[in-house]
Amino acid sequence: MSIDRRVARTRAALYDALVALILRQGYDAIRVQDLLEEANIGRATFYAHFSSKEELLARSMERVRAILLEAVSDANDPGGWRLALLVHIAEFRPVYVALNGVAAGDVLRDAIRKVVTGFVAERLRPLPDLSVELQAEHVAGTFMTLVRWWLERKPSLKPQAVDQLFGRLLAGEARPA
Repeated sequence: MSIDRRVARTRAALYDALVALILRQGYDAIRVQDLLEEANIGRATFYAHFSSKEELLARSMERVRAILLEAVSDANDPGGWRLALLVHIAEFRPVYVALNGVAAGDVLRDAIRKVVTGFVAERLRPLPDLSVELQAEHVAGTFMTLVRWWLERKPSLKPQAVDQLFGRLLAGEARPA
């Protein structure tokens, strides 16, 4: 069942308003009233879709999952989701950076990690005698750690270079002595 076009337009307007406001004033300063004005919708309409700005942020991750699904369906490379997500993060870097270090940053990272973990679990070729859940959490944790490092310490790296680093980390090139 597809979503009603009006609902889709309203949610898209709210997602876009959230991004615009984060870039302009930072997440913590955003009030629901700011979102209403930016998206040009009423308070009742907002609360018919979301219970809070935190839920709006977390549900915006549905877009991330859609990007991953599209990347997998469009690519012959089963790992194409990684590069697609890294390109998305690079494109919206100011948003991710603006969210870093605030409570919403934790919400965003947790939501992305959950999406990545589920995505990996569905596509994993599991190692024997280890739970799929554990392996998916490991891959997602490595990915999220790398993304945070990239945004904070090496923002000039291109998504392709970050993807290569991810492959090396998963291959076990970095091991304690």
